[in-house]
Amino acid sequence: MRYFFPLHYDGGNRGCEAIAKGTAILLDSPVSDCIGYCSDTALDHRLGVDRYVTLVPYSLENYLLDKLFAVLNRLFKTNTTLKWRKLYFFRTFLKMISKDDVMLSTGGDMMCYENNEIIYTNDYLHDKGVRTILWACSMGRENLTPEKEKTLFNYSLIYARESLTYDFFKSLGLKNVCLFPDPAFILEPEECALPKCFEGDVIGVNLSSYTLGGTTLNTGFGKEVVKALEYILANTDMHILLIPHVVWNAGGESQDDRSISALVRDTLHSSRVSVLDIDALNYCEIRYVISKCRYFIGARTHSVISAYSMCVPTIALGYSIKSKGIAKDLNLDERLVVQSKSFREGELTDSLKYLMDNGDAIHSALAQQMPLYKERAYGIREYLKNTIK
Repeated sequence: MRYFFPLHYDGGNRGCEAIAKGTAILLDSPVSDCIGYCSDTALDHRLGVDRYVTLVPYSLENYLLDKLFAVLNRLFKTNTTLKWRKLYFFRTFLKMISKDDVMLSTGGDMMCYENNEIIYTNDYLHDKGVRTILWACSMGRENLTPEKEKTLFNYSLIYARESLTYDFFKSLGLKNVCLFPDPAFILEPEECALPKCFEGDVIGVNLSSYTLGGTTLNTGFGKEVVKALEYILANTDMHILLIPHVVWNAGGESQDDRSISALVRDTLHSSRVSVLDIDALNYCEIRYVISKCRYFIGARTHSVISAYSMCVPTIALGYSIKSKGIAKDLNLDERLVVQSKSFREGELTDSLKYLMDNGDAIHSALAQQMPLYKERAYGIREYLKNTIK
C-alpha cells in the first residue's frame, strides 16, 4: 500500500519536516511507499527527508498555472477560482494516486484557517473513490465552515492529535475519528554543535509573525512578548536564544521566523540575546538545541512539541485549539498556554514567573509521563492495519 502526502510542501517549515519523518516511522512502510509532493527537493534532501519519504518535485507547469489562477482570483475574487487554482496546482500529483493507495492530509492545523487545499484535494480524491485520512490534525468549532464540515465526512479516517479536537469531531457526529499524539513526538534529537551561550543557562524562544499579529513588535502581543523578555534580562542571568522554526517567505507574506527573531534581538539590544542559525540544522538537530535549554517559550507548535518531548519546562504561545489541547493531554497547568489572540496585559510575564518558580516540578511531571505518551503515538500503526485495508 502506498501513502501519498500532497500537502507536505517542504522543510522550510521544520514542522512539515517533522510530520513527514514521524509519519513515515509510524506507517512502518518503505521509503518508496511514502510519497510527498515537495516544493523544494534540494532543501529536503539536505534535511534528510528523502531518507523517509520519496519526494516528487512541483512541476513548472503547475507553478505557471498557479500564477495564472492567482491573477484570476485577484480579478474575480471568487472561491471557485481559488478552488480550481489549488486543484490544478496539485493535479499532477493527485493523478498518481489510485484506489489501491491512501492519501494523508498532513499539515496539522490547516483546518484552523480559511477554506483551502485540504478541502479541495480531499473532495477530489473522495469523488474518485480514493481512501483519505485527515492526519494528526487540530480543529475547533470556531474554525468550522459548511465546506469543512462536508469534507470531514468524506474522510475515510480522521486522526486527531489532541483530545479537544477529538471531542469536537465526535460532537459533530463523526464516527471515523481516533486520538493519538502528534507523530513528531516520537522523533529523537540529533546531536549538533551548540552556540557559545550554552556556557550558562539559556531560555529558548520561538516567535512567529502569525502569533505576534504581524512583522512588527508594535502589536498588542508583540509588546507583551517584549515585556516578558525584558523581565528575563532584568531579573535573571539567563541568555535568551531566539530559535526560528519556519523560514518560508512566499506568496507576498513572510512567514520567516528569522526576521522576527532579528527584530527582537535588535530591539532588546543586549549581549545576552542571540539568534540560532538554523540554515544547516534539521528538525531533530533543532530539537537537540532546545533540549539543552533550561526553559522554552514557543509559538510554532512543532517547536513546542520538541520542548515537551525533551521535558523542557515550556510556555506555548497559542492562537488555536491545538496548543490548549496538547497541553491539556499532558496535564500541564493552564498558565503554561498564553493565547496570543485573547490575553490580558501582563499575562505572559506572570506565566513566565510561574514557569521559573515551578520549573523543576514541570520537568519531573513531563519526564514521568513522556515515555508512555510517546508510546501511545505508535497506536496509530495498529489502528490503520485494522481500519484501512
